[in-house]
Amino acid sequence: MKLEDKVAIVVGGASGIGKASSKRLAQEGARVVIADLDIESANKVADEIKSMGYEATAIKIDMTKEEEANEMVKTVLEKYGKIDILANVAGGSVGKFIREKQTPFAESTKEEWDRIIDVNLNGARNCTRAVINHMMERGSGRIVNFSSMAGVQGIRNVVDYSAAKAGVIAFTQGLAQEMAPYGINVNCIAPSGVLTERIQAFAERMRQQQKEGQGQGMDTSRLAKPEELASTVLFLVSDDSSHMSGQVIRVAGAGS
Repeated sequence: MKLEDKVAIVVGGASGIGKASSKRLAQEGARVVIADLDIESANKVADEIKSMGYEATAIKIDMTKEEEANEMVKTVLEKYGKIDILANVAGGSVGKFIREKQTPFAESTKEEWDRIIDVNLNGARNCTRAVINHMMERGSGRIVNFSSMAGVQGIRNVVDYSAAKAGVIAFTQGLAQEMAPYGINVNCIAPSGVLTERIQAFAERMRQQQKEGQGQGMDTSRLAKPEELASTVLFLVSDDSSHMSGQVIRVAGAGS
């Protein structure tokens, strides 16, 4: 097992990429902490992992609140005594805890902008800040942040999301330089479309609107599966990538 005796926190581990990553890390021997605002779903994922014979714990956290990130790390350290891996997976441009729809910048509000920056950039900052001193003291650690292809090239109607995800890239690269002397690797994944539960529901709404003669359908056949992103997370937190830090891994199919 690649992660035997490792302790991993997956922020946003209750669904989509986070859920797939939690399972994959557990299968490789990690004791996984599923941190999510949706504690009911987080508990379900933890139960699934435990039913497979692995160890998992669910913790409710609003990652946009620094004090909750600090409390999460304190709880994990009390339970396991160490933290080896932090995967900041949570984020997005729309969804249950974010906002209802994408908005052109000319129609956007400051409140929407702040919420998107909070969820996609400040959340990663808060969780990383909470754990970084512990990792520095131990002289080891793996941190994986999630950006997006929107953060690489920008996408219309999600200007705020593009800005936040570009910030995640710069945050990753700058922090990687600071952490190099401490043996801590910090990397970033920038996926294109991923067929998560949220995207599946969005695609279904678009298909229904198309049937009603409104708008166009959504082709989900070229989207990545969450499990494919989980494989990239595993690579970046294992010894297979021991000489990689400050990198942005683009997980995007041809033409996407």
